[in-house]
Amino acid sequence: MKRKGAVLLTAVILGFAVLLGGCGSSSGGSSAESGKASEGGETTKSGEESSAKEQEKADSGRAKDRSVRVVTSGSGEPYSLIDDSGKWTGIDAEIWEAIGEKTGWKIEKLQATGSGATFGQLDAGRADVAANCYAVNAERTKKYLVSDPYYGDAQCVVVKPDSEIRSFDDLKGKRVGVLNGQAAQQSIEDMGKEKGFEVTLYEGDNGSAGYQDVLLGRLDAFASTDSAVYKWENGTKQDLRFLDERLYANDVAYYFPRTEEGKKLRDEVNVVLAGLMEDGTITKIIEKYMYSDMTQNIIPYSELGYTVE
Repeated sequence: MKRKGAVLLTAVILGFAVLLGGCGSSSGGSSAESGKASEGGETTKSGEESSAKEQEKADSGRAKDRSVRVVTSGSGEPYSLIDDSGKWTGIDAEIWEAIGEKTGWKIEKLQATGSGATFGQLDAGRADVAANCYAVNAERTKKYLVSDPYYGDAQCVVVKPDSEIRSFDDLKGKRVGVLNGQAAQQSIEDMGKEKGFEVTLYEGDNGSAGYQDVLLGRLDAFASTDSAVYKWENGTKQDLRFLDERLYANDVAYYFPRTEEGKKLRDEVNVVLAGLMEDGTITKIIEKYMYSDMTQNIIPYSELGYTVE
């Protein structure tokens, strides 16, 4: 009996040992699995970081490989000039150089003669953006996507320094010139009907022929922009007189095709323009070519009555 009880006690003890051993193994297994899970978590985290770095590297590579085709008439400073050697200078040349530096994009310049041909390149899909310090107007915003403005150019009427014309009312019965397609055209044509003066349209991208005709007496006045007149006066060393009354100040911006790709690029450019505005880069460029900070003349599109998508 004693022997049988001892055996039974031994069996019970062995059972408990096995049970405890089993519990220990289970606990140890959980720890091992936890360790593996932890190691797996670290591996996943490391993998995510690696993936993020690879994505960043890929994005960077795509930025450097990305080309943006900028079409301009390139006919003259201060706006945009492409000389015989292909060198691009002027406001838009320097702004797009700054955009390229900020983004890593390769800026590919294209040249087209006149604003009609420039916008035609957008229509044909041969360019991604039109840049020639183009004014923002209702007609263009209906057909193309427009960037945020980067400066505002005041519209003016100029006369000979010794002219008796002092106000818009004095233009009655006179001859007033304006560039065909310039932002001032619509305003001056409407005013001509109201004030009773004749409007003569000039072709091209600058008003030099019109300014000269004013000095020669072939015209009584010419409607233009402050910047264009300043440019002509500085280049020719001749003077015109600005009427105190102004037509308005028009915003200047970039135009993009009305496509999904055009919208994406426009939105990206707006972000870069905002940064260049904030750090003073654009102000410095505008002051260099316009002799004043015309970024202060920018008028919100909503106040101008334009609906910009």
